[in-house]
Amino acid sequence: GGSREGLYGDRDVELMGERTEVIDFGQTLDVDGIRITAYRAGHVLGAAMFMVEIAGMRCLYTGDYSRIADRHMPAADLPVDQRPNIVIVESTYGVSRHLPRKEREEKFAGMVHASVSKGGRVLLPVVALGRAQELLLILEEYWSKHPELHGVPIYQASGLARRAMTVYRSYIEMMNDDIREALKKTTNPFQFQHVTHLRSTSQFDDVGPCVVMATPSMLQSGMSRELFEAWCGDPKNCTIIADFAVQGTLARDILSSPKDIMAKSGARLPLRCQVDAISFSAHADFPQTSEFLDALDPPHVVLVHGEANEMLRLKKALEQRGKVRGVERTVHMPKVTQEVKIAHAPKRKGGLYGSVSASTKRVQGVVVKKNSHVAVVGQEDLSGYTKLQTGSVTQRQSILFNGKFRDLRLSLEMTFDDVFFVDGGEASDDGGDAGDDRPSSPGQMVRIGENVTVTSDGGLTNRVVLEWVSGSSNDLIADAVIALILLENDFGEDAREESAEKDEIRILERVLNSQFGETSVDEKMGKILVDVDGKHVIVEVEAGEKDGRVECTTVTCADRALKARVEKALERLMRCLQRQ
Repeated sequence: GGSREGLYGDRDVELMGERTEVIDFGQTLDVDGIRITAYRAGHVLGAAMFMVEIAGMRCLYTGDYSRIADRHMPAADLPVDQRPNIVIVESTYGVSRHLPRKEREEKFAGMVHASVSKGGRVLLPVVALGRAQELLLILEEYWSKHPELHGVPIYQASGLARRAMTVYRSYIEMMNDDIREALKKTTNPFQFQHVTHLRSTSQFDDVGPCVVMATPSMLQSGMSRELFEAWCGDPKNCTIIADFAVQGTLARDILSSPKDIMAKSGARLPLRCQVDAISFSAHADFPQTSEFLDALDPPHVVLVHGEANEMLRLKKALEQRGKVRGVERTVHMPKVTQEVKIAHAPKRKGGLYGSVSASTKRVQGVVVKKNSHVAVVGQEDLSGYTKLQTGSVTQRQSILFNGKFRDLRLSLEMTFDDVFFVDGGEASDDGGDAGDDRPSSPGQMVRIGENVTVTSDGGLTNRVVLEWVSGSSNDLIADAVIALILLENDFGEDAREESAEKDEIRILERVLNSQFGETSVDEKMGKILVDVDGKHVIVEVEAGEKDGRVECTTVTCADRALKARVEKALERLMRCLQRQ
């Protein structure tokens, strides 16, 4: 048993109306990462099944559905393009089977004809939508083929069914091929010639044979109950239950052929009229449900909308059918408010789009995540594959600089790959002419990669201009360049006028400091001391006899790997120094 409190109230219904979106069959709606696809259910006009997908898990909720086309409704869709992990399916008819359409229509028309031919009255308790229209189509066609019945009136006594007829006449394109073809050949199939709409029993002249279609279908109240109590005592009359008869209702009780029934007034009334059940129900029977599940092949089935005994029979039959077919299938039969927990590992989809999709090597692009789908898209292709638009931000910073531009250039060449020197509009990657020690002139520029430049003002304001296109890598390069400029500023004019050897030793020391950490210089001994996490490195510097410039270095370190790293750095640095 569940709580007596309703799951929703009037206010909830109002809020639902405000958020309702109209979609078409086959259309997929994305709501915060939840994909919802509507399919035809074949139950009544507009009835839909819904496939809900969350993180790769698909759940199909059928609601009321029918896989057999009737006179006006097409069969429910079979969404084999999206195999569901779970199917929540109705179990109204359990393991029962419907009569074939032709057989049940012939039986129905025959019973009606036989009853009215004897002067009897035929009561058809129906649901106002769906089955009412189906039975009216059958009766209209039968009456048109039998002129002897033209004097027998057919009454449709449901106000809701009468109002719904306008919808049925308007939405022919949503019905099956038979109805659409009939519309092409003649008038609208729902423009009935032999049916009269009855607004109330006060307008009904209960004289002679007739057919009355009235609601509700379970005979619990309303006009169908009034007419049944009035007619049940006459053996010439007939009542046909054309839909599923719910347990505990009068419609279900009279199918067991009782001798009398309890009237609404409390009196006992004799039951002498003919009673029969001919199911025109648009609920799936066992063959429909079993074949539907075989085609979709879900690992989990949840049974709902059925009586406990019929659900249990259906559960056993589906499990047995799965074993025979060698299919792993778990059938759940929860009670009201009982949770069904099914383990599922979320699946993520991914792909390469645009220019990166053609690459067979390591790719670089923008990761775009939408719901459970992850895509890598080339930056230049973003606008074509997503709603994103690309842009760039160029930053420019003027920095005080007291040193020589060539020293800064040297530090940059040692620190970064892909460094180019531009002087007078011509770019070079060789650092300029050997021995060129001219003071920096306006327009001299060093370019690091494609998007970072350092430009000299020729000493006019003792500043350099750093410019770069913002981005994760360019921002890091710009930060490193600023650090190198500040390191250059730490050396005064006096130090620059000392010997070339000391000048270049300090350059070596600064670069080693930026790459490895704490350093110190022993100028008398011509050594640079480097401390890397407690490991000591000694770099001995030898100067040339002619110009006093550094010619070679010797590295001493107990750690072979660290020694190799320092030697590699010094090798690159010495090549740069020799080009200056």
